[in-house]
Amino acid sequence: MTRLPHEGHRRSAPGTPRPPFVVRRDELEYELISALNHNPDDEGLVHRLVDRDTTGDPECEFLTGVYRMEPGMAHPLHLHADSAEFYYVLSGTARFTLADEEFEAGPGTAMYIPAGVAHAIETGSADGMELVYSFSTPDLRGIGTRWL
Repeated sequence: MTRLPHEGHRRSAPGTPRPPFVVRRDELEYELISALNHNPDDEGLVHRLVDRDTTGDPECEFLTGVYRMEPGMAHPLHLHADSAEFYYVLSGTARFTLADEEFEAGPGTAMYIPAGVAHAIETGSADGMELVYSFSTPDLRGIGTRWL
């Protein structure tokens, strides 16, 4: 991981830029999503790319990563009370549930999920799926996940 230093981690003065952060996905280890969200029924692997923990920036304003699901895996129905979420499918296909709508999506599909909207993902038996995800909060502790 390439980390540009954050000297002192103090709040920046208005108009003062903070140091940037650069990370390369191939330098990261995948993490089990179930270990991050404490739900043993949640399946798949994540690369946390940008958040308060990875950047070391206490003023980081969002969380972004890559989520990979192998064939036959599920990301069970849940909602985030305190954060909107964004998905962008990179590869593969999966069945998505957003509120009362179910549909299949593949590469090039983007989804915006407002805070409080129930959602789920299931991969079929043919192929897995990989997507970019992002939250409007800077770490997982602030998204208010509730499993349904």
